[in-house]
Amino acid sequence: MEKEKKLNIFEYADYREFLKDFNEMKKRVNPSWSFGLWASKLGLNSISSITMIINGQRHAGKKIQASLIKYFDFNSKETYYFEELVKIAKSSKNDPSLTILMLEQNEDLKSLREENTEQVDLFFNWKAHCVKELTQITDFIPDGAWVEKRTNGLIKEEEANKLLSALLKNNFIEKCNINGKETLAAVGAIHPTKEVTMDAAKAYHKGLMDNSYEAINTHKDKRSLNATTLSVLKEDIPKAKEIIREFQMHFSEEIEKNPADEVYQLNIQFFPLTNKD
Repeated sequence: MEKEKKLNIFEYADYREFLKDFNEMKKRVNPSWSFGLWASKLGLNSISSITMIINGQRHAGKKIQASLIKYFDFNSKETYYFEELVKIAKSSKNDPSLTILMLEQNEDLKSLREENTEQVDLFFNWKAHCVKELTQITDFIPDGAWVEKRTNGLIKEEEANKLLSALLKNNFIEKCNINGKETLAAVGAIHPTKEVTMDAAKAYHKGLMDNSYEAINTHKDKRSLNATTLSVLKEDIPKAKEIIREFQMHFSEEIEKNPADEVYQLNIQFFPLTNKD
């Protein structure tokens, strides 16, 4: 059975995602866990307050914030960060992109995150995947300055050096000798080293989509940007997702090479433009 562990509030940009992840973790650890039990421990008269917050139907008021802070035994820094996340969530009107932007623009909260958050999981860092793939191109040099130049500044020298060290430390790349020259080579795929959170996944995919936007300026001979708008049956959505996944795997098998000349990114998005529910 999974052991209970304390979640790090500083790893979250949305306080409700923190509450969701905590609730899911508790259910995995304790089969008897329920919203009713949680509400009782929080001193609430009913489960509606906590369920409506988690479901995005309302925000935590001062009284519930105080109950949650006491329940999680937050220290002063955690309390301040949690209360500020609630304020940001209210101001951003449930817009994830605006939430992250407001968090990044708050220097106090940004410094708290950097001070108290463990290194971002490499699995959810598109730059880590890029650096790993760079080890497979013919002119690769294991140096941050080279990475910055080769990625046209997308990955800065200092960050690149940190990623190379982290990838090496976690055995996702290894030291080797090629033609008498010491270098680095990829070893397997990057996998998660800690529990997956919604915030981490959102930030990862947002980064990928930001790259797609910038790719519009890349010469048309070097990129392919396509889109289709279509009507579908709900019952066919699982089938559509499976076809996309199969294409992605087939594409990688056919196109990926080692050694290679460049590092490319393939993004495929399939999402609704309408909502019948």
